[in-house]
This record gives sequence, structure tokens and C-alpha cells, in this order.
Amino acid sequence: MRVIDSHVHYGFWEKLFDRNAEEGYLEALSDVCEDAGIEKVALLANPGRGNDILARALEKRPDLVIAMGRLRLDHDPVSLVEECYQRGFHGLKIIGVSKNYDHPDYMPYYEAAASRGLAILFHTGIQGGAVDYLSGGDEDSWKAIPEGEAEEALVTKLSREIRREPYGFSSARMQPIYLDTIAYYFPELFIIGAHLGWPDYRTACAVARWRPRLYFDVSGGDTVHNHILEGGYIGKEISPRKLVYGSDCDHRRMKEDLLRWKAAFDDMGLTADEQDQIFYRNAARIFGLDRNR
Repeated sequence: MRVIDSHVHYGFWEKLFDRNAEEGYLEALSDVCEDAGIEKVALLANPGRGNDILARALEKRPDLVIAMGRLRLDHDPVSLVEECYQRGFHGLKIIGVSKNYDHPDYMPYYEAAASRGLAILFHTGIQGGAVDYLSGGDEDSWKAIPEGEAEEALVTKLSREIRREPYGFSSARMQPIYLDTIAYYFPELFIIGAHLGWPDYRTACAVARWRPRLYFDVSGGDTVHNHILEGGYIGKEISPRKLVYGSDCDHRRMKEDLLRWKAAFDDMGLTADEQDQIFYRNAARIFGLDRNR
């Protein structure tokens, strides 16, 4: 089985919001990928100096890294798209906006990406936070629910951070239906919606059904995994031709996540060819691995 992981954050999960989260991570990730049989990973740059650090990772491990530059639509100039292309990046990651993804103000960014053949991975659905108030630290200890002074400190921190963003910043701006507009106007642009639109799965499936280069990944941890299986979406609402595999988890759980999805696809009765589409071929096409740049 050949695998491309299309959704990997660059850094140790417990340090993702800290400086130097990437230090030593590429080596640890390489070991995990070798053990799990993952051939390439779409590595997502972090905010701040993330694109510079990602460029060095690509230079160091071009055999492993699919470079996904961080693009902040409310802050970065359109010229950053060209800069990412000149650095040899394969695509862009977009999350956290104050206007709907399909707002006219954002269209020049998508036009620039389409002209350079850069894929875009959009977060879709609800944006997670520093704490999970449903399952606490079940998946990651750092998501444990704070109490007393710890919660007060968290609220103060979040309040300070959100003041950097223009009013309108919300998960409401990142719903999968907005990718439909982008796919209409830029049919040549390869688009991936993360997490199958969590929790708006049926809308995500519906728009992917009719737009040639709009795909979704299956990342999102236990919740998204369980919802996809319980909903029976794959094969009924969305074709394997329109899905890519992504882990989006702590690197120490990547192999477990991969094997869990393999077992789920087997239980669904997906053929070896259909599984190869999800695990490898669709991503290879999206990121241009089957063509010369």
C-alpha cells in the first residue's frame, strides 16, 4: 500500500502554539513515516516564520516533503502566492478568515494560485481550539479542560489573541459551501477541504460531486472518523475519486490512524484501486507529483 498523508502540521503537537515547535520534528516525522510506509507528507507551515522554516524542510527532504505554505488572507499580500511558488512549494494552507472564503476580496489570491498550479488546502467547518470541552484530554493531554485560575488564564490569552483579528473572524466563514463558488470561478484550481466539512458532511459531499478539482480529506481525529463511518458517506454520498487521506494528528499516532482507516476501508468493501485513489493517487495528482513543474 502506498500512502501520501495530505494533512500534517509542522511541529510537535504539544508545542504548535510555541516558538521552535518545528525543532527536531522533521527527523521524528521521517522515522514515523518510514515505519508506517508513508511515502510523502503535505507539511503545513505555521504562522509567523513558518514559511521560511518550511522552505528549509523542503530543501532538506524533497523526497518526503510536500510543502504547503501558510497564507493569511486578511493579512498577507497577493504577492506571497508567487513567493511560495518561487520557493518550490506545492500548495497553500488557508484557515481563519474574517470574510467568507468566497468573498470577492479573496479572489485575487485564488487566481494567483491557479495561474501557478498551486493547490489550496482550506480548513472547513468548525475551527478547533486550545481546549476540548467534550472529550477533554482523551486524544491530547494539552486539550484537557482547565479549571479555576487555569481557565481564567486561558480566557485572558484568547481575548488578547483575537484582538489581532478583524471583526468577523469565525468558523462561520469557513463552511464547505463557499468552496463551491471558488471551484466555479477557478475550475483549474486543485482544492482540498479539510475534515470533510466537519460537521457539514453532506454539503461537502454534494459540492465535491459536481466540481472537477474539488476534493476533501478525511482528517479530524476520532470524531470525524466516527461520523464518516456512521454516516456511510463514502461510496454513497462521495466517491473515492474525491477523497484524500490526511492524519492531522500527533506524529506518534500517525501509524495507528493510517491502519484504522485501512481497516475501515476494508470493512466498507472498497477495492484496492479505490483505496489507492484515497491513499495515494488523488493526492499525487493534486500536488503535481505526476507532472513536471
